[in-house]
Amino acid sequence: MDLPDQCRPHLGILIRSVQRKHNLVVPTPGTILDAERSMTHKDVIVSLHLQGYTVKDIARMTHHSPRAVDNYIGTFESVLILYLFGVPPELMARLLKRGISLINEYLKLVRERYQDHQEIKEYLASKGVKI
Repeated sequence: MDLPDQCRPHLGILIRSVQRKHNLVVPTPGTILDAERSMTHKDVIVSLHLQGYTVKDIARMTHHSPRAVDNYIGTFESVLILYLFGVPPELMARLLKRGISLINEYLKLVRERYQDHQEIKEYLASKGVKI
């Protein structure tokens, strides 16, 4: 679709807004070709998890396997624990055997979701993690 240059930034804002509101990923060049930062499956899956949806429901809603959903959630929770203890992102990447860009995506989610360490501790306690 050909759009005037002044419309392109507004279209991106609109697409991201719809994605967040409806917990979906719109197939755009940014999401398919990784051309720009857009809402990812990780964002959607972790967001649904934090809203209280079950792995089974999230898998159905996002067209992922339960194993993939568990993997996204598990990595998020691991990053959350390491963040709580002040582990630098580069070390997180090494410990979790994940790329630094992935770690930074999860850290962005952590910072967006939690206001302070107490909220993180409460979440982890609700998952059975004793700190």
